[in-house]
Amino acid sequence: MYIVKAKKIMEWIALKLRVPWIGILLLITLGSLSAIFPFTLFYGVQFMLISAAALVALRLYGAIYGFITLIGIHLIKIMIVGWEPLTAQIIAVRFIELFWMLGWLRRGKLGSLIKANAIFWIAMLIPVIAFGHLMMGLSIEQLKYEYMYMAVISMVNAMFAGIVVDFWYTTGGRQLGHSVTIPLKRIAFKYVVVFVIFVSLLLLSVDSRRQLQQMSEIIFYDLNHAANAVVQDLNEQYVNSDNLEITMKRYRHLLDVNVILLDRKDTVIAAGIDTLHRGEYLDINNFRLLKAGDSSILFSSDRISGSTHYSDVLHYWRQASFVYQADVAAGAPYRVLVQTDSDRYYSRIESIYLTTLQTLFFIIVTSMIVAAPLSNKVVSPLLRLTRMTGSLPRILFRNRQMEWPSSHVTEVQILIGNLRKMADVLLEQFEQIRLDKLTLEDRVIERTKELKNSEEVKRAIIDSSIDAIIAVDASGLIVEFNPEAERMFGLGREEVVLQKEASSLFQGASFQEIKEMLKENEYNEGRRYTTVEEISGVRREGSAFPIEYKIVEVQLGSHESLYNLFIKDITERTRAEEERVRHALALEKLNAELIREKVAIQEQRDISEQFIESVREGLVMSDRSGTITIVNRRIEEMFGLGNFLGESITDLAQAIDSMVLTDNFNLTEQTKAFLNGEQAFIETNFFFDNVEQSVFSLYMKQMDVPGKKHGFLLVFRDLTGEERLNRMKNELISVVSHELRTPVATIMGYVELMLMYDLPASQRKEFMETISSEGKRLSSLLDDVLDIQRLDNEGMTYHMTYVPLVDLVEGVAEQWNMKSSQRIYVHVFNGDLFAYADQNRIVQVLHNLIGNAVKYSPGAERIDVTLWEEEGALCIDVRDYGIGIAESEKELLFNKFYRVDNSDHRQIGGTGLGLYISRKIVEDHHGSLTFMSAPGKGSTFKVRLPKQDVVL
Repeated sequence: MYIVKAKKIMEWIALKLRVPWIGILLLITLGSLSAIFPFTLFYGVQFMLISAAALVALRLYGAIYGFITLIGIHLIKIMIVGWEPLTAQIIAVRFIELFWMLGWLRRGKLGSLIKANAIFWIAMLIPVIAFGHLMMGLSIEQLKYEYMYMAVISMVNAMFAGIVVDFWYTTGGRQLGHSVTIPLKRIAFKYVVVFVIFVSLLLLSVDSRRQLQQMSEIIFYDLNHAANAVVQDLNEQYVNSDNLEITMKRYRHLLDVNVILLDRKDTVIAAGIDTLHRGEYLDINNFRLLKAGDSSILFSSDRISGSTHYSDVLHYWRQASFVYQADVAAGAPYRVLVQTDSDRYYSRIESIYLTTLQTLFFIIVTSMIVAAPLSNKVVSPLLRLTRMTGSLPRILFRNRQMEWPSSHVTEVQILIGNLRKMADVLLEQFEQIRLDKLTLEDRVIERTKELKNSEEVKRAIIDSSIDAIIAVDASGLIVEFNPEAERMFGLGREEVVLQKEASSLFQGASFQEIKEMLKENEYNEGRRYTTVEEISGVRREGSAFPIEYKIVEVQLGSHESLYNLFIKDITERTRAEEERVRHALALEKLNAELIREKVAIQEQRDISEQFIESVREGLVMSDRSGTITIVNRRIEEMFGLGNFLGESITDLAQAIDSMVLTDNFNLTEQTKAFLNGEQAFIETNFFFDNVEQSVFSLYMKQMDVPGKKHGFLLVFRDLTGEERLNRMKNELISVVSHELRTPVATIMGYVELMLMYDLPASQRKEFMETISSEGKRLSSLLDDVLDIQRLDNEGMTYHMTYVPLVDLVEGVAEQWNMKSSQRIYVHVFNGDLFAYADQNRIVQVLHNLIGNAVKYSPGAERIDVTLWEEEGALCIDVRDYGIGIAESEKELLFNKFYRVDNSDHRQIGGTGLGLYISRKIVEDHHGSLTFMSAPGKGSTFKVRLPKQDVVL
């Protein structure tokens, strides 16, 4: 309740300070109080917050309010304190300083106040010395003091102003409408400098006070020593009326003091000071006498009048005199005063002041010089990391090398490492996608080659046709024109294709009329045709000739058609008899060519057979009658069948059907459909009844070529390996994406909260610990995935040595005891046990087994780990008292990504990789990992490692 009230009060104050005049009045009040009642660091050196108030007003409300604040503070101080020495010069310097800061802030809106102020005073060094020495006649010593004092106080003011402004921006700035973010580099720079200045100011102030106190004690000691000597001379009557004047001079010469002797009425009997005469009354009340233990340095009233001011402090020290009253016997007829000037002590006092201020000035400037690279070194890895994560997608897509930053800050380095691992995973995925793309491109190229071969066959048919063949699209534009058409019409292909409409080559019926004639016929297997009479062709020169015109419409889609025109020049029939003899001679020649072609074809057939036998797919070709004309050895290897060459395709189909597991798959019926002409293309998959339950794809297609009876082709492809890889890939993607999403979402959520809000340090620490925990969880998952890859590729490296199993088991158990609700008990028999193994991998196995025991025994109180030695083996049993494992799931337990499916414990997390990795590691050590379990009673996992007889 009190916290809520305090929060409401702070919100009300922030709302009121939104009005500039209220904020200015508050700053003027605070600045005036510090000017009237300054904090004294040591004598003559006072700390005021005049510049700090003006700089805060300048930064928060604007230039005019900064100058109003400065003027208001000085007016109030002058009215209350009065006009002090060098006031006009001090005001002028502060106005120049404020103008400088205004220019600096306009140059960089979020510039550092303390850096700007330090640069100002460094730049003002020569102007201040020149003006003070040449124009005002001040000494170099006084100028050094004045410059150092004002520079140090101003820089400390700028430091306070910067702290207040940053505090306001980060806490109350949202109410003022000034909500901004502050660069981490600037925060680190500022608070390093603030810490150094604060500590240095405190230490040097204390040290200066100590040195002045020592000077006071030295002065008191010297005067006391001189006073005791004078009293001793008086008591021993070495001093009388005859030698008073000589004695006074002797004291001045030997003791460097002036002695004043007074009677009981304070009348001067003798004095070493020339301004005091014998018989003159001396008012003791006008002097403040030094006393033992008094820490103040005293001045005689005839030397100094008025109040001291920091600008005159060295002048006051130079003019000061110190008076001490000696202790005399009670009833003595005289009083003894000892007086000395500050000449003996001035150099040391001046050194204290100048050394202190010079040291402060040097520390402030040096701290800023050192803090800049220090803050940059701390922050630069985060800046580089921010830029790199912003450009991470572009780097991954371009496959460029990523240069990760490094940091000496542990948390930052952990964050960089986690992001680097994530980037590596993404890079692997991109590489896999690229490889898949290349594989797909290769398949596309192969398919393109097949299509090209098919296109070449079609082109050969069209080009070798004795009829003119013209293909026309739905709009009537010619898209194909074979050589016979070129000869017939006297036009080149390039002149016609996509250049002319079909109607321009004919006289008689138009293209639209012919399309209407086609509509009168029905489609047969996606085609319909008609013969057009009373139509003539037109050659290049415009002459017409009679033709036989047949048009076939081929339906390409639901709304697209292609028209093939088959044209025959009828005028050739009259020349048929004349050409018969010529054709007979040509046929003889053609017969000889055919014999040569037969030999070439046989050679080509041998090459084709070798090609067919070398492919990885099983190939079967049948003719129209159902007799197998081609079958390669791959068919025998796939299905374990004999040679069916020359046999019926139906017999082969029945043999395969007898071993197929897939429902609704009947190869016999499908082959019959092909033989009957009911189907022309089939593509399907089926499962084979063997140990591996292989998966095959079947591709069936008619292979008819005009004039030849090739029947149809069956292509069998073994997809078992591909299916296994796809299943493993899908399982990996499913599990890893699910397990990655939770830690990544948690990390991104906390990072976004930290970026959006200025959280307290404790909450930021809590968030960072959560991010670190999720990062470790993510790293553990990635390690498991990488271990699977190494184990599957036999790339796991083991560093074998003799390891103490008892120590390893107890160490792992102790780690789990600290974070689990169950108690891990370790039981050891047969003494120390040593195994020849990779220590880190055995620890990994133990963590997996004990971790599973903890996860799958909720509510149990204990887990027992037992170690003993039997003949030829070292034994480790991990027993839990949890939910157990059903009988149906035992055979699948060591499979990758498999997790026990228990509806009562679905909240148990995991990837299903731990037992798979553990078993592979143990087997690589020539050992075994088995288990026994009963549902509801728990499980016991048994590790057996080979025993080594000799420990080196």
